[in-house]
Amino acid sequence: MSQPPLIITAACGYTRPRGDDRPERVPDIIEAVCRAHAAGAAVAQIRAPHSIDPATGRPVTSLDTWIELVEGIRSRCDILIHAGVAAMPIEQRIELLRIARPEFASFLLNHHGIVVRGRELASLRTRPDMERLLAAHIELGVQPEFEVFHAGATRNLQFLAGKFVLPAPLCLTLFFGWDGGEWSPPTVEELLNRLRVVPVAASWTITAAGPEQMSLHAVAIGRGGHVRAGLGDDDEYLPGLRGGDTAEWVARFVRLAGDFGRPVAAPQQARALLCSARA
Repeated sequence: MSQPPLIITAACGYTRPRGDDRPERVPDIIEAVCRAHAAGAAVAQIRAPHSIDPATGRPVTSLDTWIELVEGIRSRCDILIHAGVAAMPIEQRIELLRIARPEFASFLLNHHGIVVRGRELASLRTRPDMERLLAAHIELGVQPEFEVFHAGATRNLQFLAGKFVLPAPLCLTLFFGWDGGEWSPPTVEELLNRLRVVPVAASWTITAAGPEQMSLHAVAIGRGGHVRAGLGDDDEYLPGLRGGDTAEWVARFVRLAGDFGRPVAAPQQARALLCSARA
């Protein structure tokens, strides 16, 4: 069976290497997205610049900043937009979907417990929360990108499938090696185990934090999955990369796809394959 074109997602939410405390700027993120698009990415996974709430340690973003970022990207290129920060408060999340209308948005299937750049982020996401948010996704035509940190997440996906007609194809991102309570081993064995619970018709993408990611990406590309990487996911440079540019991850994926004889999807191909929810 022929494989679908490889969809490369560039995680462009951060534009600085580890240890550099320069503030994030919307123009820098837009430039990073455009470079990734030119290198071959069909999707940009973005997170707007934020401040940190000193009381909770949680990132705080404004809808105005999100809109500036989304509009800036769309004025420059046709890359599809995937809004990250799945743990935003539900009402703020729904308002973001309503105003910005990204093609995709991250969707938590579990409570969230991860460590990002030394900060522990814990979020409670109940099934009623998921129902409210999924109803908004369907109403607004924003494809939910279901986050699968471990096999148990698919239990809540089954619950939602019993309540809603889920957009087809299901879009899943499988996480490996992310620090915190949602950690799972970044190994090929864990990837193959996770695929046993992925619905047969689902489109799946992997993201892995750490030096093992290239071996996992190679397996994903070879088995018909899709890939996501960049400074938005892991701001330590991989061996062989020259320095801090997400476009370098994308270029490496393009070369790897060529070795496998697999075509790389342009944004409009990715839209046709994945964006059935789009109103």
